[in-house]
Amino acid sequence: MAGKTTPLAANHRALGARFTEFGGWQMPVQYTGVVAEHLAVRQACGLFDVSHMGEVEVRGPKALDFVQWVLTNDVIKAAPGRVQYNLLCTHEGGIIDDLLVYRHEDYVTLVLNASNTEKDLKWLMALAQEAPHSGQVELLNIGTQRAILAIQGPQASAAMEAVGLDVSDLPYMGFKQLGKDGEIIISRTGYTGELGYELYIPASGASDWWDKFAALEGEITVSPAGLAARDTLRLEMGYTLYGNDIDETTNPWEAGIGWAVKMNKGNFIGKDALTELKGKSRRSLVGFTVEGRGIARSGYEILVDGTPVGEVTSGSISPSLNVGVGLAYIETDSCSEGDLVDILVRGKPVQARIATPPFVPSRVRD
Repeated sequence: MAGKTTPLAANHRALGARFTEFGGWQMPVQYTGVVAEHLAVRQACGLFDVSHMGEVEVRGPKALDFVQWVLTNDVIKAAPGRVQYNLLCTHEGGIIDDLLVYRHEDYVTLVLNASNTEKDLKWLMALAQEAPHSGQVELLNIGTQRAILAIQGPQASAAMEAVGLDVSDLPYMGFKQLGKDGEIIISRTGYTGELGYELYIPASGASDWWDKFAALEGEITVSPAGLAARDTLRLEMGYTLYGNDIDETTNPWEAGIGWAVKMNKGNFIGKDALTELKGKSRRSLVGFTVEGRGIARSGYEILVDGTPVGEVTSGSISPSLNVGVGLAYIETDSCSEGDLVDILVRGKPVQARIATPPFVPSRVRD
């Protein structure tokens, strides 16, 4: 297969997974079927391989100062042992990547989108060479040495306990380290909207851990789930996907993730541009549910009274609701929640209603 593979490729092949290229990686897109895998996560527990995500440690005397300078959220206010959603922006305020920051006592681990890892690293390395951080910051690309499993769903806690991982004291967006040298990280995070955990482990032990979860039987059901189910799960929550809903041409305000920008934390890259852009967005990212027949796909045009006002960025059938849902950028103030719009599906107008995600209840804090 062309493209990089994760340490779990053989496990996926043994399960009959279909593969697809994603961010330069060959990843399992589905095993038994998207709907079955999606509903398994909503109703019981799903097991994902997300080892394609990038992992970069930022160390050195000025590590915390550096990430405070290059990221939009206030990393200093995240206590050690906490995970923080964050944005890496250009000087113009465009989103280079959205990522997670794992806050350690004197360094941080950045978890990056797979398709952006090389780009992000190049950007960060260039910035690390500038004063006052030159020689004071070390960037370690540890992703290729690691694997990441996501265990998501109502039975996720039970599944973790069943394989010997105590998560009883782990708060939402918290993490802890295990092993002789802290080489195992468990975090209460995920991108499905369900109660869930992510397990960061050395690549050499990935297959054993996968098999432990897959072997669970009886009252705990853990089903392998692929990228297709991961996409429909995040879409039901209204979570953005880099490359679809956000990129360097979008800014946090219009994307609805301005809460990850802390304007009062001091100076940071993009602050001047974001100050200028705040409150002046000509478009906004909104959710919608399809009322007619058809699936609204990325790039489909949205009309209000026959006038184009925007386009779909992400769209699919919601397996939980059995209706089409999606996200779209529309001209600010062109319509409001509850309003009907038309989406051109293969050139034919299909009615949809503007709706604020999540489209199904979130249970991340259960």
